Amino acid sequence: MKKLLSVAALILVAATSQAQHYCVNGSAEGLPDGITLQLVPMSHDQEKPIAEATVSDGHFRFEGDIPSEMNGVGEGICVSITVKDSNGAEYFILEPGTTTITLTAVADSQPTDEVQRYRFDHVSISGSPLTDRLNGYKARRAQLDQLYTAYNERHKDVEEKLIAARNAKDNELVKAIQASDEWKALMADESEFFKTAEETYTAIINENRDTYWGPMMALYLMSYFTKDNKPLFDSFSVEAQQSWYGKKMRDEIMPAGDIGEPAKELTVRDDSGKTLTLKELSQGKRIVLIDFWASWCGPCRKEIPNVKKQYELYKDRGFEVVSISIDKKEDAWRKALKEENLEWPNFRDTEGAADLYKVRSIPAMFLINAETQRVIAFGEDARGESLAEILADIFAL
Repeated sequence: MKKLLSVAALILVAATSQAQHYCVNGSAEGLPDGITLQLVPMSHDQEKPIAEATVSDGHFRFEGDIPSEMNGVGEGICVSITVKDSNGAEYFILEPGTTTITLTAVADSQPTDEVQRYRFDHVSISGSPLTDRLNGYKARRAQLDQLYTAYNERHKDVEEKLIAARNAKDNELVKAIQASDEWKALMADESEFFKTAEETYTAIINENRDTYWGPMMALYLMSYFTKDNKPLFDSFSVEAQQSWYGKKMRDEIMPAGDIGEPAKELTVRDDSGKTLTLKELSQGKRIVLIDFWASWCGPCRKEIPNVKKQYELYKDRGFEVVSISIDKKEDAWRKALKEENLEWPNFRDTEGAADLYKVRSIPAMFLINAETQRVIAFGEDARGESLAEILADIFAL
């Protein structure tokens, strides 16, 4: 019986491996021998490449297994093919299976002062039905680009007039232009364009709410997410939410977790080299405000007086602030600490706390219940007047 189970297990492993295996044969005119190409997963983060290939006589080959954490067996992932250290990229679905994907393209050289860069034109991909599906959505997105170009071309004259007036700092002329029929026509066209764009994006996402394609297309079509996009995320099926793309979207909308969920257990290191966890920093406290900032961040430093005010009001009643700087230069951070005279615990992020909390912009603030280690508020709700109101309600009890 055990032998039969072992054989069955081996068959399952082999089938799983085969289902996840991919192969891409490609050729790209215009690429020199020896240059490195990469396959990079599509997301809003700086993803590491999952594969590399070296160009030889204009040809290259990618072969490997789709990382198991990215999706289920048999599903494809959206990747870009790009020249290493270059900006140009072309997206397609890296589809596992027994069929080899074939990619052909023309590489357009774009020399700069620092490095030779390339982008791909005239890309053709065969052997991937899911890429054909993606290309259909790309075509709908391209129609929006055409609409955008068309309405800006129609109103080019009035836009140039406004730019010239602003450059000349002629405020009266700026007002006159913005009151003109020409400008009103531009505004009407612009409003209609954004309405059409929203309808197009919504339609594409609505067509895919039940699978990983929903959050994948949301990531592809939208440049960033905020907490305002939570209803969109909530509208996806459980399968879609739990896919790799769903988790990426969720982390961007709720970087510390949703309200009431356990806070992520970050780690920081003090001046003596000792590591401290969020749980340790929370001991004996009621509420902890995690504040990601930097010495060079103007909005961060403008928020400090408000945080100081709240700290003075509630520090003796269990309120703690933990400031974590993302400064790369220690001297700049220490100089800012001295200038701001911060009384609470301060650390420079050397342990990846900002990455753990998906910090994309600062100030990034997270309010945590120290006793339960659960999220109370984050983002704009943990700053300014909102922070003051939440703390007043908590400490009034």
